[in-house]
Amino acid sequence: FDNGRMHVPADAFGGMSPEYKAAGALKNLFTMVAIRVVMAQEQEEQGGYANGGGDEMTDTHRTLRDYLVEHPLRDGNAWLEQLMRHEDGNMRRTALRLLEVRKAYASGQFDFADMHQLAVKELTRDNDKLMADYVADSMSLSVGEGMGMDGLQQ
Repeated sequence: FDNGRMHVPADAFGGMSPEYKAAGALKNLFTMVAIRVVMAQEQEEQGGYANGGGDEMTDTHRTLRDYLVEHPLRDGNAWLEQLMRHEDGNMRRTALRLLEVRKAYASGQFDFADMHQLAVKELTRDNDKLMADYVADSMSLSVGEGMGMDGLQQ
């Protein structure tokens, strides 16, 4: 620990801090959220499933869905950059729309405090279960199987 913070080696994430690495993952998540929001908006424009509109979808919805199948999202920025170079002008406009939706969601809709609280809660629960499973497994092993009474290799 350094100044009350745990030391993370500088090369742990290619020279990035864990926070910077997490921000990149969130950026990709926000890109996918933007895609889903725009697709839902397009579905609603056509009447949507909830309104009894059935399977109808706009050209934008259909083209965006097909594009996502053909080009799975791995890097949100690279995916959007590629979409902005699409031969169809409507898809280029859709890429700009996705940029706006992604920014709006990240800056005003996503609950970062709730995410932090949920991540710590889930991590604590998972750690507790893993530790309980480890203890249960350790108790069921005999000392003669290469394990000491403390559950460690001898």
